[in-house]
Amino acid sequence: APAGGQPAAESAADKAKREEMMKKNAEIEASNKKITEANEVISRTFKAGNDALNLASVAIKEGKSEEAISKYTEAVSQYDQGLAADPDQPAILTNKSVALKARGVARYNAAVKSSDDAAKNSGIQQAKDDFKAAADAAGKAATMIKAQTAPTDAAEVQRYNANKYAALLTYAESMRLYVTKGDPTQADAALAAFKDYIAVETDPAKKAKAQLDMAQMLLDAGAAEKALAEFKAILATTPDSAAANLGAGLAVYATGDKAKYQEAANFLARFVELAPDSDPMKADAKAILTELKNTENVTPEKTSRPPRKPRP
Repeated sequence: APAGGQPAAESAADKAKREEMMKKNAEIEASNKKITEANEVISRTFKAGNDALNLASVAIKEGKSEEAISKYTEAVSQYDQGLAADPDQPAILTNKSVALKARGVARYNAAVKSSDDAAKNSGIQQAKDDFKAAADAAGKAATMIKAQTAPTDAAEVQRYNANKYAALLTYAESMRLYVTKGDPTQADAALAAFKDYIAVETDPAKKAKAQLDMAQMLLDAGAAEKALAEFKAILATTPDSAAANLGAGLAVYATGDKAKYQEAANFLARFVELAPDSDPMKADAKAILTELKNTENVTPEKTSRPPRKPRP
């Protein structure tokens, strides 16, 4: 305002501009506050969920099934609170899946031991529901991470890779349980989940185990032909795998194609040759071989193997 004079009147345009700026500032402050509060909830519930998950694991090792189930439930509740604050949190979704999967296993194991049919059926159904929920949560986490642009910062790359690995591993394991205990029609989705996980697994032993688990999952789901293809893929690189020979033999036998029974007998005989006497499946394999011989006149063919090199 001029010295000694009155302040100039604010124009309507300036007033509108000032009010719009004040409104935007208020929205920014409210948004920042909401983000801060959400981050606080996420941090708190993630830690609380992980603590409960760890306590549940201890209880399982100590044989305290009911206590473990209670802690797994607490973990799921904490993770759900975090996801309510921000649903786009793949790490929380993955850990929620871990808790659900583990609770399902605990419930299933407790149910099958029950002598009460109603309690057994209820427990098994609860376990199946947990396996499905675990698969859904891990599937969301895997989808989110795969849709993200991979970071370039070294620290962020490490975190991104760890989250991706955990999500894909958990998704594959959850789908295996869901398919074998709940819905075998989802075998193809489980197969895709396993292949995604195997692609990022760098540990040879874990990769080999996952390949066997994947093939066995297909066999348990009734997808015998697909299971056979996976078992044969394993045998192409590790022909002396007892588990893969057994799986291949059972897969061929499960097809019911009598024209392939010779192949089944060959695989099963190789398993009997490789497996130790302590293997619980050895007696079953021998029984199938006896049945093939008595009912189908099929006996294992002798296979030629390269001679062993003499020891020095």
